[in-house]
Amino acid sequence: MLSDPQTITVSAIGIPMPKVRIEGSKTTYQSADGLHRLIIQSTESKTNTRYLVRFEEDVVSPDPISSVNKKVTLAMYLVVDQPAFGIDDTRAAAIWSGFTGLVTSSLLTKILGGES
Repeated sequence: MLSDPQTITVSAIGIPMPKVRIEGSKTTYQSADGLHRLIIQSTESKTNTRYLVRFEEDVVSPDPISSVNKKVTLAMYLVVDQPAFGIDDTRAAAIWSGFTGLVTSSLLTKILGGES
């Protein structure tokens, strides 16, 4: 069981998100203002288990064409497909460590800028 609440730090501000819903293997954490969500989910099949970690942030922003305020959502998520055998949790955690070391905010900024 993960700790409750989960907290994400964005621009040096901690955003606590208490658990608000459990539906089978899907758990949702949400900030008090409802603008931030963390979704943790796992799905098993015969060949693998898929783990999803998804963070969402809502903002209200004026549409650049109509100037009407609209709610928009940014979502970032990570999916891990772990085979039923051959790659254990220890190896998956080691790969995760390397992956998160690679995908820095600097790299993400370049990708969002259109580089590949």
